[in-house]
Amino acid sequence: MKVHRFVTLLMATAAGSWMAVGTAGEEYGKVVLNDKMPALVKPTLDTRIRYEYGDQEGLDVSHAGTMRNRVGLLSREMGGFQIFGEYEGTLAVDRNSYRAASVHGPAGKTIIADPESHELNQAWVSYTAPSDVWGVKVGRQRIILDNWRWVGNVGWRQNEQTYDAAGITFNPTKDIEVYYGFIWQVNRIFGSDVFFPPHTDFTGNSHIFNTKFKNTPLGTLTTYVYSLDLHNLAGDINSNTSFGFSLAGPLCDTGMDYYLEYAHQIDAYSNPIDYEANYVHASVSGNLTETVKGTLGMEYLGSSSGRGFAFPLGTNHKFNGFADRFLATPAGGLTDWYASVATPIPFGAKFVAAYHYFWDDGYDVALGQEVDLVASKDLGNGLSILAKAAFFDGMGGQPDVTRASLELDFKY
Repeated sequence: MKVHRFVTLLMATAAGSWMAVGTAGEEYGKVVLNDKMPALVKPTLDTRIRYEYGDQEGLDVSHAGTMRNRVGLLSREMGGFQIFGEYEGTLAVDRNSYRAASVHGPAGKTIIADPESHELNQAWVSYTAPSDVWGVKVGRQRIILDNWRWVGNVGWRQNEQTYDAAGITFNPTKDIEVYYGFIWQVNRIFGSDVFFPPHTDFTGNSHIFNTKFKNTPLGTLTTYVYSLDLHNLAGDINSNTSFGFSLAGPLCDTGMDYYLEYAHQIDAYSNPIDYEANYVHASVSGNLTETVKGTLGMEYLGSSSGRGFAFPLGTNHKFNGFADRFLATPAGGLTDWYASVATPIPFGAKFVAAYHYFWDDGYDVALGQEVDLVASKDLGNGLSILAKAAFFDGMGGQPDVTRASLELDFKY
């Protein structure tokens, strides 16, 4: 019966795709239309079918078969104005075969945070000035800044994170980009039926400032201030203010690229924990051969008063290993030494392998090491396939974790 349900859902999605004539871009404020069909309103479709395996030492194995659909309507731009609304729904083959955070599934199983959920994902109106120098967007929206570390949509999970916010962009020259956002609610990945206090949505009055200066003598300079007033049923422990900068560009005449970032974070608003911490991220990357690219890097997340540097709005799955052991920074902080290689492989696919070594500076102890593997291929006509695996070898009391997934994506 469960298999029949999943096949029925798949057939319904395929039928709907023939009716869709647009696509919603993943970047902030960007939705692409098929201009061959003149219409005031056009539909969008984004479907992902995934099987994910999770095995954490001390817990039972989880098997999550899920399908996520996003269906929307986008207006054409008229006089600089545009309107977009989007529904998002995630369905599971078997709710009891995995632990979907606090929403459903046996408590003794490994967490795979893709609960069944149905919600309004986006609903916004935007205005762009004729000169494209400035624009504004108000409503429930996707916001992704820079490398997704600070503000992102947690796009790996089926139910993405969106924001009830007002955002203003200002581009006085082609080399300067300014963004300010006011956020009053964060619609998190745990869905519409979450009841565990730490997983509930955030409310508050948060301010995010981000300014990018391109083509400086050192490359691209980004400065930012993120003042986060975040409340949920667990209290105010996620409220903080961070300010910092990043530099990215070519490394002299070596043919390599560099990335350097520093930030300082303090508690803010009604956070009951008095703490401050530093953040450093540095990496170099370059071509090892004509087709193989390598990266070496270090990410340091400090701590004080038993509170680690926090990224409550970030796409944290993208950092510190795909096994998701360090979505929250340990009380003693975290140092992640990592290396990766990316290369094309047969049949037009892409392959990435990464190694991480984790260290807790506060307690002077190794936390573990991890190997991540990802293979992906664009199949054309809006279809793509991805396989992903993470193998975390725990140390210092950390459990071993293995995760693997296979997914099919369709956008039209």
